[in-house]
Amino acid sequence: MSKNISPYKQIREEQLRKRIGGILEANGMHYDYTVDADGYVEITVEDGDWKHDHIALKTLMRDNGFVCLGRQISDDETGDDSFSAVYLFR
Repeated sequence: MSKNISPYKQIREEQLRKRIGGILEANGMHYDYTVDADGYVEITVEDGDWKHDHIALKTLMRDNGFVCLGRQISDDETGDDSFSAVYLFR
């Protein structure tokens, strides 16, 4: 049975990867992202402004039907309104 599921997951993963790439590109967001076979999406925002990058990404993804499951903020303290984080969506 798992032999039949594996190709389906690969197709789904590739479709989701293209969809995420299209969403980000259409909105001028050039972030690194990964998609796994289970449909989880990780998007990395490097040194992004809290409003124009981080909130904008979360809003864009929500508007496209994704739920933010959390984020991991890097420990790099810059002292301004910018920071780096990896977001997990599904």
